[in-house]
Order: sequence, then C-alpha cells, then structure tokens
Amino acid sequence: MDTTYEPEQLGQERDRNSLRAATPIKLNKEQLYALSQVNPFVSTFHILLEWTAIVLAATVCQHFWNPLLYLATAAFIGARQHALLILMHDGTHYRLFRNRRVNDWLTELLLAWPHLVTMRSYRENHLAHHNYVNTEKDPDWLRKKDNPEWHFPQSATSLAGIFLRDLVGIGGIKLVRLGSSLSSAARAPSKAFVRIRLVFYVTAIGVLIGAGCGKALVLYWAVPYFTWLILIMRIRSIAEHFAIEGEPGPYRQTRTTHVGLLACLFVAPKNVNYHIEHHFFPSVPFFRLPKLHALLMSNGEFAGAAHITQSYAKMLLECLRQADSRESATGSLHPQPASLAMVALE
Repeated sequence: MDTTYEPEQLGQERDRNSLRAATPIKLNKEQLYALSQVNPFVSTFHILLEWTAIVLAATVCQHFWNPLLYLATAAFIGARQHALLILMHDGTHYRLFRNRRVNDWLTELLLAWPHLVTMRSYRENHLAHHNYVNTEKDPDWLRKKDNPEWHFPQSATSLAGIFLRDLVGIGGIKLVRLGSSLSSAARAPSKAFVRIRLVFYVTAIGVLIGAGCGKALVLYWAVPYFTWLILIMRIRSIAEHFAIEGEPGPYRQTRTTHVGLLACLFVAPKNVNYHIEHHFFPSVPFFRLPKLHALLMSNGEFAGAAHITQSYAKMLLECLRQADSRESATGSLHPQPASLAMVALE
C-alpha cells in the first residue's frame, strides 16, 4: 500500500495552494500506515447494513402505515441514502476495497448509480476540491461563490426559507442538474460504461415494477431522496466549509462538528462530521476518523487552532450569531463569501 496516498496518481496537479500541501500537522509513517489500511470486510458490512436498513424501514412503515411514521421513515431513509453517498465518497478515495477495479465498480453499482450520479465524474470534481479547496480552482467553490444561498452570515428567515425549499423538493431538482453537469464536465466515459449503466437502470426499474414495488420506489426512495437527503446534505456542506471565522490559513478552510446519536442517525452518518481530519489526511477511511481525531487532538496546536463546533445546531447558530452581530453593528446584512480563507496558502 502507498502510505502517502497521492491524488496526483490520477493526474491531479498539486501546487502551493493545496490544503494538503500546507497541512500543518504531520503523522509519522507508521501512524499513517495503520490509519490508512483499507478493510473490505468493514466496507461490505456497512454497505449491506445501510441497504438492509432501508428495506426494513420501508417494510415496517408499509405494514404499520401511519402518516407520522411515514415522515419519520422518509427522514431515516434519506439519512441512509446519505450514508451510502458517504461510502461512495470513500470509494472515490479508493478507501473501500483494495483492488481498484473492484472498488470502482462496486462503488458505481451499489452506491453511486442508485443516486443518479457516477462515481467517476464525482471523483474528478472531488479531487480538484481537495487539491484547491476554497480557491478559484476548486469546482465546488466556483459553483457556490456567486450564489446568495451560500453567502454567510444569513438571517434566520433567509436560512429557514432555503431549508424549506430543500424539503419540498426544489433542491432535489438542483442536485440532479448538478449530477448531469458533473458528468458533462468529466472525461467522456467508454461506450461499455454507458451501456452497463443503462442496463442497470432498465433492469432495476423493470424488476421493481414487475414485482409490484413501483409505488414503494416512489414513497421510500424518490421522496426521501428529493427532500430529507437534500436538506441534510446542505446542512453538512455548510458545516464543512462555510461561515468559518478567523485568520486565513489551513485551519480555517474547514471545520469538524461533534454529533450525538440523533445527528448520527438522521444527519451525519459514517463519521462525515470529522471533516478537517479528512482534508488533512484523505487516505484514512471513514471508520477510523474518530481515532484520527483523537490522535490529532492530542497535539496542542491542532486542539487550539482547529475549528470544532459542538453540534450541527450550534454550527447553524454560529451563522445566525454572525448575522445578528453584523446587523446590530451596521443596521443591514451584507452577505460575505462562504470561506474566509480564499487565499494562497504560503
């Protein structure tokens, strides 16, 4: 195994603007090797766990049908979809299976394609994000920097309106468009890849409809996908790279957010909340991020400088406190760029 795990292996360039190049905390070779080990058994278990949870939740809700139970089930399944996408993200970094062909195909079939995206196009976008986080070379930053929805601070009314639009499905339409744009921007896939993906969709939809599960597909996949999943992905994105105050530098590019049991179940599964740790050491798979976090917190510099918020609710309150403070000081709100660290890291 390559303990240094360089995205340059995929043709990505790194320059001095790269957050990874400027990572202020270093691990020794033995520590990084131990933390970066891929475990296909753990990966398989988590993939099966999430799909099983979706099927069981839908079955229970259908058997004991109740409108309130359905709302809770839709939120739970939306969070499971989120968990599958987070596992797709690990597959993007080759962190699920040791064999890269196996890693890529299982990631596409079981994690990406069911969510109407391809891992191959996401990988090109995501590795550029890692190499040039919050700069003009970061495609995620470029998509959001001129969008008022991603300017902070914001008022509570404005933020609530954005969340409501996500919950009623408007954000879901944007996600589908984003997936399409990523595919268009990525290198053209092979004809075999396109054909296999088409066969996947035709077969999956045909089997489900043939089994009389067409209505269930809408209720227990499409509705959670276009509502709760979209909302929690936005909340997660805000937590990861937005409204972070402080002097420009690597510690102000992203934050880590602590979570409780409910947040793990319904908002941020698979340790996705440990985001600064992931950006510093993307070779570490999701199930070892808590261990990496504990190791980094034992370093006084990291513990004192990293932006760590105690919950997602407090993270949103940080945004609103900033808004309230700015409003009281100036009498009006002036949206600021989401990142306060869009500078070249020296």
